[in-house]
Amino acid sequence: MTSNHHSGFDRSLGEALDLHNNGQIDEAILRYRNLLETTPDNPDLWNLLGVAAHQKSNNALAENLISTAISLNENIAHFHNNLGMVYRGLNRDEDADQAFRRAIKLDPKHSNALSNLAALLRQTGEFAAALDYARQAVSANPESAEALVNLGNAEKDSGYLESAVATYRRAISAQHDFALAHWNLALSLLSLGDIAAGFEEMAWRWKWDKFPGVRRNLPQPNWNGEDLKGKKVFLHPEQGLGDTIHFMRYAPIVKQLADYVYLELPQAIVPLAQKQVLADEIINQGDTLPDFDFHAPFMDLPRILGTTLETIPEDGPYLLVDPKLRQNWRNWKQRYSGTQIGLNWNGNPANPAERFRKIPPEDLTPLSDLAGINWFNLQKDEGTNVSNDLSDKFNLIDTGPSPLQETAALIMELDLVITTDTAVAHLAGALGKPVWILLHHAPDWRWLTSGETNLWYPTARLFRQSTPGDWQEVIENVIQELKVLCNN
Repeated sequence: MTSNHHSGFDRSLGEALDLHNNGQIDEAILRYRNLLETTPDNPDLWNLLGVAAHQKSNNALAENLISTAISLNENIAHFHNNLGMVYRGLNRDEDADQAFRRAIKLDPKHSNALSNLAALLRQTGEFAAALDYARQAVSANPESAEALVNLGNAEKDSGYLESAVATYRRAISAQHDFALAHWNLALSLLSLGDIAAGFEEMAWRWKWDKFPGVRRNLPQPNWNGEDLKGKKVFLHPEQGLGDTIHFMRYAPIVKQLADYVYLELPQAIVPLAQKQVLADEIINQGDTLPDFDFHAPFMDLPRILGTTLETIPEDGPYLLVDPKLRQNWRNWKQRYSGTQIGLNWNGNPANPAERFRKIPPEDLTPLSDLAGINWFNLQKDEGTNVSNDLSDKFNLIDTGPSPLQETAALIMELDLVITTDTAVAHLAGALGKPVWILLHHAPDWRWLTSGETNLWYPTARLFRQSTPGDWQEVIENVIQELKVLCNN
């Protein structure tokens, strides 16, 4: 190959890389393919095509392409790291683990591979190992914002929240517009009780391209604290059922400031909403919107209204159950005597945290030994396929696949609800019913990091894991408290 050919290839490859880095992936792919026609044994081109396929979510193709690159040169660490990321996209975590470790063996200072392995270990519950690899990643590349965020996450999982806050701030110093760093900083600040600073950082969530909430594209301006006298405001949810129940409490405060408040809610919650308390008008999610002057997503409201730990809105229950539904459940359960407890142990499987939040049915078995308790099944998700595993041991009382308002009515007629961190916890709390919430070792921000009580839900009692993945101590503590409850 002549020097002119070399220079021409290098120039063409550089142009293709520029296109790729600028997000013009399809054009970059065409350039890579053209270059492969003259240099089919170039492993870099196969790898780059694989990276592009991965970015376009075609991970099966990406695996073939990057594997071809490795077959041409198996000693390039970033090929193995890239293949590991493809395996993550294919949900093949064991293969990803091996690929990252091969990359690290070839280059022990490969920051991306070290950081990616740390992220994988976090998700599989190997928190101590994750923290070790995350620290190595930052040591190898102290200015990598992504490595710093992964370290912050590993520190947070391990209970080092103050260190995590400092690490996220380092990531933001390295890359100020790194929205994921701001999001994770927000969660850590909130977990530490710094509500004002946490919700201020949460404003960055819309700039994170993987944020699970839906941003509304509305012509009216976002409300950011402007005077609402004579104005109409539209308040709308942005995430799941639990968050919607949690944050709809802010509507009455806005109602005091505005001339008229429209409150949008998922259809399942609408029958429970106290219209006279919450808003001037309640809208079913998906219905045609009325005219209004400003709008605000729910999770902006704490920031706009200046919420602190001392000013968390809690003016009593803000959901209301139809008395007729309550009477129906009261009549239905007259056949059962003794203490009556609703049980829920599994939440939304689509939430990445659910693998740590849910309780395996066998871990709940000791509860079934308690005499004088009737257990009512509040597990409504048919996708969990675990209620049958529990029912034989518990003689769990089936309450049927009832809608949310029926579940709420049943909860109002029970003595207690015991649940993991699910929408049921929010529902019981918003109804003002006693609820015991069983939390994994690194719970969601709203439960803070310690304590048995919660400012958001005064009727809640918190039972916390002290060791990651170990529910035995939690269940033992619940049993002791249930004995006291039943004796009383």
